[in-house]
Amino acid sequence: MSTFRRGGPALAAGVFADKPEPTGSVELDAALAEHLADRDDWTVPAWVCGPEHHAGGWYPDVPAISKNEADRESPPAFRRRGIWIIARSLDRA
Repeated sequence: MSTFRRGGPALAAGVFADKPEPTGSVELDAALAEHLADRDDWTVPAWVCGPEHHAGGWYPDVPAISKNEADRESPPAFRRRGIWIIARSLDRA
Protein backbone atom coordinates (compact mmCIF):
# COMPACT_ATOMS: atom_id res chain seq x y z
CA MET A 1 0.00 0.00 0.00
CA SER A 2 1.31 3.45 -0.87
CA THR A 3 2.28 6.04 1.71
CA PHE A 4 -0.48 8.29 0.36
CA ARG A 5 -3.12 5.60 0.86
CA ARG A 6 -1.84 4.78 4.35
CA GLY A 7 -1.39 8.31 5.67
CA GLY A 8 -2.83 10.86 3.26
CA PRO A 9 -1.24 13.75 1.39
CA ALA A 10 0.71 15.23 4.31
CA LEU A 11 2.56 11.97 4.96
CA ALA A 12 3.15 11.39 1.24
CA ALA A 13 4.49 14.92 0.77
CA GLY A 14 6.81 14.41 3.73
CA VAL A 15 8.50 11.51 1.98
CA PHE A 16 9.72 13.88 -0.74
CA ALA A 17 10.03 17.14 1.23
CA ASP A 18 13.81 16.77 1.32
CA LYS A 19 15.70 15.46 -1.65
CA PRO A 20 15.92 11.69 -1.13
CA GLU A 21 19.01 9.60 -1.51
CA PRO A 22 19.34 8.90 -5.25
CA THR A 23 17.85 5.67 -6.54
CA GLY A 24 20.31 5.63 -9.41
CA SER A 25 18.56 8.26 -11.51
CA VAL A 26 17.99 11.79 -10.21
CA GLU A 27 15.77 12.38 -13.26
CA LEU A 28 13.44 9.54 -12.31
CA ASP A 29 13.44 10.59 -8.66
CA ALA A 30 12.31 14.11 -9.59
CA ALA A 31 9.74 12.94 -12.14
CA LEU A 32 8.20 10.50 -9.67
CA ALA A 33 8.04 13.10 -6.89
CA GLU A 34 6.34 15.62 -9.21
CA HIS A 35 3.98 13.00 -10.66
CA LEU A 36 2.84 11.84 -7.23
CA ALA A 37 2.44 15.44 -6.01
CA ASP A 38 0.26 16.27 -9.02
CA ARG A 39 -1.73 13.04 -8.76
CA ASP A 40 -2.27 13.18 -5.00
CA ASP A 41 -2.69 16.97 -4.68
CA TRP A 42 0.28 18.01 -2.57
CA THR A 43 2.87 20.69 -3.26
CA VAL A 44 5.65 19.73 -5.66
CA PRO A 45 8.96 19.90 -3.75
CA ALA A 46 11.32 22.64 -4.90
CA TRP A 47 14.29 20.30 -5.33
CA VAL A 48 12.73 18.67 -8.44
CA CYS A 49 13.06 21.83 -10.56
CA GLY A 50 16.79 21.88 -11.31
CA PRO A 51 18.17 21.34 -14.84
CA GLU A 52 20.05 18.26 -13.62
CA HIS A 53 16.67 16.53 -13.53
CA HIS A 54 16.26 16.47 -17.32
CA ALA A 55 17.17 13.29 -19.19
CA GLY A 56 16.79 14.56 -22.75
CA GLY A 57 15.01 11.59 -24.31
CA TRP A 58 15.22 8.37 -22.31
CA TYR A 59 13.09 5.23 -22.31
CA PRO A 60 14.05 3.47 -19.03
CA ASP A 61 13.26 -0.24 -19.20
CA VAL A 62 10.94 0.24 -22.19
CA PRO A 63 11.43 -2.43 -24.86
CA ALA A 64 11.80 -1.09 -28.40
CA ILE A 65 8.46 -2.63 -29.34
CA SER A 66 6.72 -0.50 -26.65
CA LYS A 67 8.28 2.90 -27.40
CA ASN A 68 5.20 4.15 -29.30
CA GLU A 69 3.08 3.25 -26.29
CA ALA A 70 5.47 5.15 -24.00
CA ASP A 71 5.33 8.18 -26.35
CA ARG A 72 1.53 8.23 -25.91
CA GLU A 73 1.27 7.37 -22.22
CA SER A 74 4.16 8.98 -20.39
CA PRO A 75 2.75 11.31 -17.69
CA PRO A 76 3.49 15.05 -17.93
CA ALA A 77 6.02 15.12 -15.07
CA PHE A 78 8.07 12.52 -16.94
CA ARG A 79 7.60 14.12 -20.37
CA ARG A 80 8.88 17.48 -19.11
CA ARG A 81 12.10 15.73 -18.17
CA GLY A 82 12.50 13.83 -21.43
CA ILE A 83 11.60 10.51 -19.82
CA TRP A 84 9.22 8.21 -21.65
CA ILE A 85 7.55 5.42 -19.72
CA ILE A 86 4.50 3.21 -20.07
CA ALA A 87 1.65 4.31 -17.77
CA ARG A 88 1.33 0.88 -16.16
CA SER A 89 4.89 1.33 -14.88
CA LEU A 90 3.34 3.53 -12.19
CA ASP A 91 0.55 1.14 -11.17
CA ARG A 92 2.12 0.52 -7.79
CA ALA A 93 3.25 4.10 -7.11
